Amino acid sequence: MSALNRFARVALPLTVALALSGCGSLSFFGGDKKVLPLPAVTGNANVVTAWQSALGGKQTSSLIPAVANGRVYAAHPNGALLVHDEKTGAVVGRFQVPAGKGTVSGGVAASQDMIVVGTSKAEVVALGLNGALLWSSKVGSEVIAPAAITDSTVVVLGGDGVLTALDAKTGERKWAIQRTLPALTVRSSAIPVSGRGAVFIGTPQGRLLAIDPATGAIGWEATVANPKGVSELERLVDVVGRPAMDAERICAGAYQGRVACFDLVRGTLLWSRDLSSLTGPLLDSKYVYAVDEKGVLQAFDKTTGGTVWKQDVLAGRRATGSALIGDFVAVQDADGLIHLIERNTGKIAGRGLSEAFASDVGLVASGDGALVQTKSGQLAAVSAR
Repeated sequence: MSALNRFARVALPLTVALALSGCGSLSFFGGDKKVLPLPAVTGNANVVTAWQSALGGKQTSSLIPAVANGRVYAAHPNGALLVHDEKTGAVVGRFQVPAGKGTVSGGVAASQDMIVVGTSKAEVVALGLNGALLWSSKVGSEVIAPAAITDSTVVVLGGDGVLTALDAKTGERKWAIQRTLPALTVRSSAIPVSGRGAVFIGTPQGRLLAIDPATGAIGWEATVANPKGVSELERLVDVVGRPAMDAERICAGAYQGRVACFDLVRGTLLWSRDLSSLTGPLLDSKYVYAVDEKGVLQAFDKTTGGTVWKQDVLAGRRATGSALIGDFVAVQDADGLIHLIERNTGKIAGRGLSEAFASDVGLVASGDGALVQTKSGQLAAVSAR
């Protein structure tokens, strides 16, 4: 099953290449439209690199580091897995995914007692915190996102759209949920997350599911977006990125769809706003933040969904990810720049980094800062001053 490759500059005119063989494969390329200059910085905040670490050579896959136990776990596609002290960046462990398992394709997940990666050969590999192999299990297809780990299960998403749960102690298969994929899907997939005794995952059909990790029973299913239009491209409504949640609500965003928030327990819709995104939303004590495919960042009141502010921060550029850093929303673009936006006002307070920090997966929250795993094979911790 092929899927939609990550977008080059989705705000520009699109050239689409289709190869249909049951399912579709798409590539998007920027056209000739001129990109507008970046808006001026109106504050004096700076992006600071706290530490950097070399994971290996240049990487073409979209891997995401994990943060747990005061450690940062990051993998290179070649199977190298490095463990860093979260504050200092010191390497405190170097492990290797066993030979023959394929390249690392699903990013890293970590809990209090295990590290999990998924591979291109449909292997899910669990290591102890000392790097010892706990178990390895085969699933139906290449693993395309970091796992969600609960007390009893490890839940992984495959490129065939199947969500599979494995026993956390033995790796034995417990259940699987399979739904028919649309003819086209977005390669920047949804990422399963665990919380409040459930696993939450978005689907290429524009849905958000709450699943009992022990049994695979679907507790509730909510609609983030419904397909519109006639062509398969027009009808893309994949829920992308990680859902964002607090004690009461969970919010998700869909490409060519909406950003929507739901009651965490019942799945009832609290509010929604039309917005096409390629990254998941962010949530703090007051607002929900979402950046659309044209680089416009918006803050919504998390209770009502009302617009608090709107900022054309990327001026037609593509956002690869975002994170909350101190008093700012940090948005990274495809050129590696990180833009700092004041949470309360929407003003651009700072800008920094360079093409050397370009990433296909954007930012991962870490303490008061964020992590970025670059296409050049580096891991960097950044903060704002």
